[in-house]
Amino acid sequence: MIALILWFLNTGAGVDVHLTISNVQQTTGQILIAVYDQEDAFLQVGKMRAHRILPVYQTGSLDVTIPQLPVGSYAISCFHDLNGNGKLDTNLVGIPTEPYGFSNNARPKFRAPTWNETKILVTPTSQHIAIQLNKW
Repeated sequence: MIALILWFLNTGAGVDVHLTISNVQQTTGQILIAVYDQEDAFLQVGKMRAHRILPVYQTGSLDVTIPQLPVGSYAISCFHDLNGNGKLDTNLVGIPTEPYGFSNNARPKFRAPTWNETKILVTPTSQHIAIQLNKW
């Protein structure tokens, strides 16, 4: 029985993760979502496991599915790219000027969150994650 379970987990079968992004305040730009599967890659450009870009046509909440993530630990970051330039804009001292959010709604005030603060566990059962966007 254990061998069967281990085989199933290693066959590449994944879990669809349903993500709700709330507190969308404007109908401009796009929301960029990054999914990280390793602590040393967390918040590193180009080192995410998966990413999505959502055009924003409504305020309130947006739903997206991240398909077929293998069982394991992940961290998710997202931001509302209001001007569509593909990056999180910051002011002169590096404080974000666009709304952003992380899994577990981690929001340390004077630094970026850590992997451990944002880490979620994807299990074989249905997954739903909610992230609220906010400005600094």
